Amino acid sequence: MGIAHSAELTVLEAGSSEQLTALGNEALMQGRFETAIEHYRRALTVDKTSFQATFNLALAYQNLDKDSEASRWYDEALKISPKHAEVLCNLGYLSFRAKDWVQAEERFLLAARQAAGSTGAADYWYNVGTAREKREQWAEARRAYDECLSLNKDHFGSHFNVGTLYLGALADQPKALEKAEAALTKARDLAPSRAEAWVNLALCHERMDKTEAKDDINKAVEVASPTYKPHALWNRALFFDRQRPPQRLAMRDDLQAVLVLEPHYPGANGLLGAYHFAIGEFDQAAVLLNREVTGDHFDAHNTIDVEAHYLLAMLHTDHRPDSVKALSHASAYYKLRPDSAKIQELRRRALRMSTTFTTTSVHNAQSTNNSNNNQIEHHNSAAPKSLDGHAPHVHAPEKNHPAPDPHHAPAAAPAAHH
Repeated sequence: MGIAHSAELTVLEAGSSEQLTALGNEALMQGRFETAIEHYRRALTVDKTSFQATFNLALAYQNLDKDSEASRWYDEALKISPKHAEVLCNLGYLSFRAKDWVQAEERFLLAARQAAGSTGAADYWYNVGTAREKREQWAEARRAYDECLSLNKDHFGSHFNVGTLYLGALADQPKALEKAEAALTKARDLAPSRAEAWVNLALCHERMDKTEAKDDINKAVEVASPTYKPHALWNRALFFDRQRPPQRLAMRDDLQAVLVLEPHYPGANGLLGAYHFAIGEFDQAAVLLNREVTGDHFDAHNTIDVEAHYLLAMLHTDHRPDSVKALSHASAYYKLRPDSAKIQELRRRALRMSTTFTTTSVHNAQSTNNSNNNQIEHHNSAAPKSLDGHAPHVHAPEKNHPAPDPHHAPAAAPAAHH
């Protein structure tokens, strides 16, 4: 029988660069970034050439969103180890966060070339693809994802983004839906608990008129993480609204569930408000539509948000008359959609309503001044009829072709070196 040898322990000298770096690594892995920074800085006072301390100091600053400090220390790390792939990757990541897509692509490319042939290079090529998409270089992005998959055939992000490209920017390519389906099916099989793969696969199957679409979107809601759940429910609400005939009650229930989880989810108040408007529940519609157009939540590029102004203009012209609000919302819509035919007549009606209100107010004031003090003033409580005498046509928000779920952003290099 052989003799078992005891494991050899390495005892780090107290106060040495290695010992302080090890303490920093422990704090970094535990998410105690400020403490990690203190240890790494002390390590560098002992040995300013320590790559590990320098790199991980930059990483700690990155985790605190102090990108300028992180960039400074990554540059220092490159001086110690020029062309180090992980440093280049993380510098690219910082450029990506700063929306400098050109510099991000350059740095990711350098990282991929430095790591050529290794499995680690797969992630760097994936990041190249994400930067190219931001530059709207769709075919080049696809080629970068192919490079990634040639090194790692099971890379979820690349399969997902390829499928998403064929649902969006490359949708005009031959057999785009078939290519999207193949890529998204692979992504789903690699990570069946990732709801975004189910969401986009549902959209793909819907465009292909396949019955699996409903099962896919239901599965997306089922497996969604708490942070992703509102987005999965929102996509299912849109799915129900696109059915023929639309499944409006199911859509309503999902929109209500979205707003319980995230009260200002983009578009949800507007679409639910349009639903209540369509069925004549104008008070509830007004509350929801106002939430959609108020403050920082309004998005002038979102059709649902813009249409919320139109519905509010109609509501305050015909159903809950208020000349000031009617004209305000009609003007807001006109400013955003000046060429829209439907707003022209509604805006004229709101203007006439405002003029009529002003004239009537002046006349009533003069009549009151001329009346006897004991005379009782009677107010007409009936709501005025539509000025053109016709019931207005209900305009629900216009439906854009449904967009696929957003692509994955690039990932930074591993958390720490030991």
